[in-house]
Amino acid sequence: MKRFLTLLMALTMLLALAACGGGDQEPAPTEEPVQTETQEPAGGEVTEPAAGVDLEALKAQMLSDAGITDYIDVPAENLSSVYGIDAAQVVSAAAFNAMTGGAFPEEVVMVQAADEAAAADVAAKLEAKLDAIAEQAASYDPDSLELAENCDVVIDGVYVGLFFTQHYDAMVSAFQSAVG
Repeated sequence: MKRFLTLLMALTMLLALAACGGGDQEPAPTEEPVQTETQEPAGGEVTEPAAGVDLEALKAQMLSDAGITDYIDVPAENLSSVYGIDAAQVVSAAAFNAMTGGAFPEEVVMVQAADEAAAADVAAKLEAKLDAIAEQAASYDPDSLELAENCDVVIDGVYVGLFFTQHYDAMVSAFQSAVG
């Protein structure tokens, strides 16, 4: 009986090791952001891109200025799944969520849209997100509700920003200074 149990345990360990083994798979290469030389609007005319603001650098400065160290980046490729923003409308973006003690994470999303029509659509989607936060917060988190009611989506040409944060005034000011 002991031999049988020993053999069964050895077989179980062997199966566990086989199941845990990842094989010789190489990790997927990380994607580099694609830099476009030209933009082609729907009309077919090719135009040079406008000199853009480095939104990632702006985000880093905002995080530093606000003293936010515990945050999660929201990569540009996730804007569609998180905010419903079509990737074709985005030239560049920088976004993060930060837990600061409230029921809802602070959310900052900055987008350089492909054109003003895309910027209007992006703004509408970010407004819908802010409205959804306010609607959810209304039932159980008065602090987040008040914050959502005091925050707006900011539009400046092709630049759009959602600033649902306790640092709203400072971040909006930095955003407007950078893109204006």
